[in-house]
Amino acid sequence: MRIGIDFGTTNSAVAYYDGRTLQPVELDPQNENPYVLPSLIWIDRRYQTRLGTAAAHEYLERETGRRIVWAKRDIGAIEIIVAGTGSSPIHYWHDVNIITDIAAKGRLLQSIKTVLRDPRYEGTTIFERYYPLDELIALILRTMREQASRQFDDPCTQVVLGRPVRFSKDPAVDERAEEILYRAARFAGFTDITFQLEPIAAAHLYHRNLPRREHVLVFDFGGGTLDLTIAEVGGNAPPQVLASRGVLLGGDDLDRRLMRSLLKYFGAGSLVDGEREFPPDYLDLLHTWQTMPDLSRPMPLERIRTFQKTSTHPAAMRALETLVTQNVGFQLFREIERAKKSLTDSLLARLDFEYQHIHIHERVLRRNFEQMIAPEVSMVAGEVRRVLDDAGMRPAHINSVLRTGGSSLVPAFVQQLEAIFGRDKIRQMDPLTSVVGGMAVVAQRDGGRRPAYASRYESPLAAVQAASGREYRPTILRSHRQAYTDRPYEIVALPLLLSGLHAIRPADLDYDSEAEALLRFTLNRPAEVYVIYQAQATSLPRWLRSFELLPETQVEIVSPGGRYPFLVYRRPFDAGAHTLGGAHARGYRGAVILNYLLAFKPLA
Repeated sequence: MRIGIDFGTTNSAVAYYDGRTLQPVELDPQNENPYVLPSLIWIDRRYQTRLGTAAAHEYLERETGRRIVWAKRDIGAIEIIVAGTGSSPIHYWHDVNIITDIAAKGRLLQSIKTVLRDPRYEGTTIFERYYPLDELIALILRTMREQASRQFDDPCTQVVLGRPVRFSKDPAVDERAEEILYRAARFAGFTDITFQLEPIAAAHLYHRNLPRREHVLVFDFGGGTLDLTIAEVGGNAPPQVLASRGVLLGGDDLDRRLMRSLLKYFGAGSLVDGEREFPPDYLDLLHTWQTMPDLSRPMPLERIRTFQKTSTHPAAMRALETLVTQNVGFQLFREIERAKKSLTDSLLARLDFEYQHIHIHERVLRRNFEQMIAPEVSMVAGEVRRVLDDAGMRPAHINSVLRTGGSSLVPAFVQQLEAIFGRDKIRQMDPLTSVVGGMAVVAQRDGGRRPAYASRYESPLAAVQAASGREYRPTILRSHRQAYTDRPYEIVALPLLLSGLHAIRPADLDYDSEAEALLRFTLNRPAEVYVIYQAQATSLPRWLRSFELLPETQVEIVSPGGRYPFLVYRRPFDAGAHTLGGAHARGYRGAVILNYLLAFKPLA
């Protein structure tokens, strides 16, 4: 059974199409629409996870109104390793402490899909555990697969997975983002994974019941991106895509516009310390609820309390202190989103928010909101013209405009499309489920694109054997998994470069092996081989010296003795049989007390 998944910035959904009936999967019984899962993750101190509406409820009940308590915590000394001359890296130690909120009961993660466009973001530390980005996304995808499997009484290991037209303007970042999503789907239990662009999926859904050919513009405006696709659909021929454009603009950006209009309640326009303008960098941190708590750290909070005495608007400074110290930003943004949605059907929305020193009472007129988002409206008009140019068409050539995604309901964009194409051409698809419905249709037709990089995740290992006779076993390299066959030590920090690769799980009792030929393995194709070797070595064994050190890439393994850093070395190998020595083989010096690990990336 092949299912379709729409993993969205704001909401996610699953569906199956059997050629006649489209069957959505119930994902979140507590949600207003049980077939839609809000893309929220809550992780508590015991590393228990809640998703969707339950995640929001956990945060609102356990964190909202809780005062943030910052404290310095010593996390010990970390070893810094940089490349040196010759065969050995240079080591030095640095004492590290961090400022952390010691009263937090859990962590809420929202809009995870958006960070796929950031090439620097690899994951996050939640309490004592590091979560790589692919593992976080897998939490959502795994639950979606399991729910579908239960509903259809089938393992549901085949999927067509949606993606935006582009995650980033940079092609390398775009491919990286999709590969992380692919890896997350593998972690979630999918074995056959293809991709389809989200607006093209919506076109397939519309095409399904269209008797004659039409030219359509799909206007897919969600929480994180706007995708525009022009396609020829209908009749007996398959849909033909003529042009697509991806715009890094979403509903979250519109929410931030509304938040900017509320900054006057928190100090915008105030003078502090006599005649100085309120710090604009403080206001920048209020544009998202996730960054608000940064202002509750000791230094900025001390300044905010000083401003309460020196500001021209002391009440706003008290409101600011409440906002950043009481964890009410998420609740405020929920009210902002509610007001935005109200403006879809009404010319006026009330935005009321009361909490301690915060007293917000706004009448938001639709015309005022449209003035706030005028830059976004202008941007969208320009992108619509560009996608028409890309297809070599004029508005008159378009038979239907298909609106989907929650942000496509915003009247300013509806009116804009009507002005360009004419009101009679505008069609509103289901804003939350039309994309996943299209994914299910594509899945039923065994469609979607199989990525070329998928071969990197096929095992190049044909055989593994250790001269010691101890167990060395093929595995998949993942964070929070056992590192060795004979000891329950865990990999607690794993860079995305290595995550999901085929690997060898060794026996740790061979850590002190001086053998020149300890490990024998056979590759069925050329591959890059990564040796993950403990950082305490002051001189490498000779067999490892031909490998390239990746100084910015480190792995950590935890044992009863503590957390140990490992360096990563890389070298290409041809297909065939190969032999590596022991960790203490000739040339080694230092204090290596844990065995090395191996990972493999097949070469094209």
